[in-house]
Amino acid sequence: MTNPGSTHRRTIMVPGPLASLLLSRAFIPVCLLLSLLFLGTDAFVLARQLGWIPLTLGARQHTISITGPGVGSTPMPLQAYILGAVQQPGVYALNSGARVRDLVQAAGGLTPDADVTRVDLAAQVADGQEIYVPHIGEVVPMDAGGLVNLNSATAEDMHLALGLSLDVARRIVAYRAAHGSFTAISQLLLVPISRSTYDRIKYLVTV
Repeated sequence: MTNPGSTHRRTIMVPGPLASLLLSRAFIPVCLLLSLLFLGTDAFVLARQLGWIPLTLGARQHTISITGPGVGSTPMPLQAYILGAVQQPGVYALNSGARVRDLVQAAGGLTPDADVTRVDLAAQVADGQEIYVPHIGEVVPMDAGGLVNLNSATAEDMHLALGLSLDVARRIVAYRAAHGSFTAISQLLLVPISRSTYDRIKYLVTV
């Protein structure tokens, strides 16, 4: 029984932040939003692990330039042997389309007594070819196989080594300059040279 003369005191409970959130109208929307965020994050991680989403998603794409052996149609370097009046005779690797002058440069250059008038520096070098640079006054020797190389010998070389007239030898050099390196000995007939001359030298030359 309440005493009419006494003062009635009413206690008012002030809710805390969590209680306020629970009692507010925003509680349910906030919970739904948080649930969607957590579920979305988990779903993204799972999809990434399963490979459904690429790891580079959203990353800047870079263009990769692939170089090196086996790329493109660039031929592999050719190898040629040079000896005679050069600083460092030996076998050297050259790029496709290289000239005799490139081979000479790879060998350290000519010696002071090299007879450059008897070397076709502009001739193309073929893979496996042997080039001999004569010394001044030297009779050009046969190559290691005892044959004269049609792609490197000068007109004078063929005149001296094969007994060809200078006119025929110069026609051979002119044909080589116009059509590129010989790929078959039988191409001598296209120079042209006589059949009897061809039969006489065909076993003395190489390409």
